[in-house]
Amino acid sequence: AERQAAMLFGIEQDNINRMAEGSEERVQAQADLDQRRAAADQQFADARAELSDLGECTWYIQDRDSITSYSSVESDSSSIEAIATVFPFIFFVVAVLISLTTATRMVEEERTLIGLYKALGYSRGRILSKYVNYSLWACLIGGVLGNIVGFVGLPLFLFTVFDDMYSLPQMLLSYDIVSSIVSVALFAVGVVGATIPRPAGGVGAPAFTACRHEMAETPASLMRPKAPRAGSRILLERIGFIWHRMGFSNKVAARNLFRYKKRALMTIFGIAGCTALVICALGIRDTSIALSPKQYGHITRYDLLAVANPDDFTQTCAALDERSAVKDSGVTVTSTLPITTDNVTFTFGGKSETVLLIVVPDDRVNDLDDYVRLEDESKESLSLRDGDVYLSKSSQLALGIQPGDTAHVQDSSLNAAKVKVSDISLNYLGNTLYMTQGTYERAFGRSARLNGVLALLKGSSADQIAFSKKIKSDGWLTISSTAEHQANADANFTIINSVVALVTFMAACLSFVVVFTLSNTNISERERELATIKVLGFRRGEVHHYVNKETLILTAIGAALGVPLGSLLAESFTYILQMPSLYFDVEVQPLSYVLAVVLSFVFTFIVNLTTNRTLNRIDMVGALKSAE
Repeated sequence: AERQAAMLFGIEQDNINRMAEGSEERVQAQADLDQRRAAADQQFADARAELSDLGECTWYIQDRDSITSYSSVESDSSSIEAIATVFPFIFFVVAVLISLTTATRMVEEERTLIGLYKALGYSRGRILSKYVNYSLWACLIGGVLGNIVGFVGLPLFLFTVFDDMYSLPQMLLSYDIVSSIVSVALFAVGVVGATIPRPAGGVGAPAFTACRHEMAETPASLMRPKAPRAGSRILLERIGFIWHRMGFSNKVAARNLFRYKKRALMTIFGIAGCTALVICALGIRDTSIALSPKQYGHITRYDLLAVANPDDFTQTCAALDERSAVKDSGVTVTSTLPITTDNVTFTFGGKSETVLLIVVPDDRVNDLDDYVRLEDESKESLSLRDGDVYLSKSSQLALGIQPGDTAHVQDSSLNAAKVKVSDISLNYLGNTLYMTQGTYERAFGRSARLNGVLALLKGSSADQIAFSKKIKSDGWLTISSTAEHQANADANFTIINSVVALVTFMAACLSFVVVFTLSNTNISERERELATIKVLGFRRGEVHHYVNKETLILTAIGAALGVPLGSLLAESFTYILQMPSLYFDVEVQPLSYVLAVVLSFVFTFIVNLTTNRTLNRIDMVGALKSAE
């Protein structure tokens, strides 16, 4: 403070020195500066004297992690980072499969052109280079656009949400060249690999490639149309009592599903992946909404936690009763539970967590359930007994500790103790350590002085928050209102809800792309077949039904597989989202499953309406004469 004051006085002195010599303005400014400088020097001298009279003091050194707002920003950033470790994998797999389908279809459509190239004497490598270059350039252009969206668009979206929640300095965009190169390279390997044929000996590249058959055929065979896929008996035909009761169109749909297995599997897998992503995103939202009621109301039953200096505890409790007696406060204290509380450092296995220690007097242990519900992971109630030490679930996940393990505990006065964890208690928001007065005194070797009170209040949430602010002037060191914590918790989950909305939108777009690409591939592969049934007299609606039925069946199968897949993926976030003071107990509402499945069918219906126009434009004569 002295250095800052000296710097400010120095700046003012420089400004005075620039004034005209001997002017009345300069004389008055110099006199004011000298007077303020003398007063500041006297204040600093009094402060130094006061500090010297304090004698021996205890210093508490905390880093910026102890600042609540900083921890909140770090927690929100960690949640986004954790989500980013799971979702990209499914997006990548589905996108690569669609890209492979497109590249494969491109090569198969140009088999006649490949035959012409071979007949003109072009080498195998020269022919392949055309498709390799095309696929590679598509990956590079898509990679550049994806990098712009990933490193600029999405961060700016998230930064906008952060700015609405916190007062932060300007955020700077960064570019990770390694991630950029790896992501583009993965797509290049997958998509470009689709155009690389298997060597003549049949050894080397994978069999799943687009050109392996075309390049092995002679130019004469390549210039002729590819023979339609041969039909075969399917398993359903062997189940007579079902097969004989099926209509003609249903039998055709069943045969076609088994006839084009690769397209069917890709559609099913793509729809399943997109459905799982939507379920997972909605599950995160459902969990975020449910965490606050689970914690505040079910686990945390007290309305107020007030902490005072142990020497002033009796007086501050009396002041609390007096405040409650005032009728116009809108709040009444119905009951209280005196406790010993402190923020302690809990260390196990080289990892540390800051937890809230609550020590209950031995004669009031039976009253604890009115203020805090202790329950184990199976939701069964726990009773705090002498010798018991209960640690919250979030701390267990962060530290890897198990019941029966011994950990090191250090309080704010640097008193250390070793405690044996008896059991794990559920606590969704916050880290808490519970023990009785006798357990504390045996562990720390000192008496447990009462310094806190848990209170049950009667009044609205707004009145309780206002009441907690009023009593701060009564000598309490810290006041914690449960109603205020609940309001803050709901606001802090805004960032997660924004990410959920973004992921849901991207999954929906991917689902649309999957169905649209594979539906168009299906129509282009079967153009002569569809032209034939139109010539045979199928009306426009019947042709639509003929094709769309297969897509709807594949969507139903994919959505059915996506439901359990999405449930497993959502459950994994309980262990992935291991953020400070948070136990992310995933809970997916039944409506979220229904909504994910409905979205899959909605996009399929939209795609069918689009592809119906393609079916209407099929030239029957041109398609049937294409072989000639």
